[in-house]
Amino acid sequence: MENKIVVHMKDGSVHKGVTQDFQPGSGSFHVLPAEGGGVPRRVSVEAMKALFYVKDYVGNRDFVARQQFDEAHRSGRKAILTFLDGETMWGMLGEGGDADPGFYFFPLDEQDNNIRIFVVRSSLQEMRLVP
Repeated sequence: MENKIVVHMKDGSVHKGVTQDFQPGSGSFHVLPAEGGGVPRRVSVEAMKALFYVKDYVGNRDFVARQQFDEAHRSGRKAILTFLDGETMWGMLGEGGDADPGFYFFPLDEQDNNIRIFVVRSSLQEMRLVP
């Protein structure tokens, strides 16, 4: 199954496209460019900051995600992530064991363009669990 993705690399570069072969435990995967056609790009998971599964490639630069947990978010492990580049995200932790290179994260705000995010552990400065 193809997934519409945006890959943010630790070096600041961004790749938009689709993937059919991403596996959380694998060392690399391929991104077929979003513009149509083109040569698939092999991406190293360790060189990646995070892989964003998105609704669309455009997004909304003016969107400000909600940063407050409320009663509707009772189940699941709540967390606030701070990346090495200073970006902060609020949401719920998904799958991913401590031995895995990363884990899935689900944004708190349903209006967010991101459906789910695979976060590479080594790109984090801090992961704060919220009771």
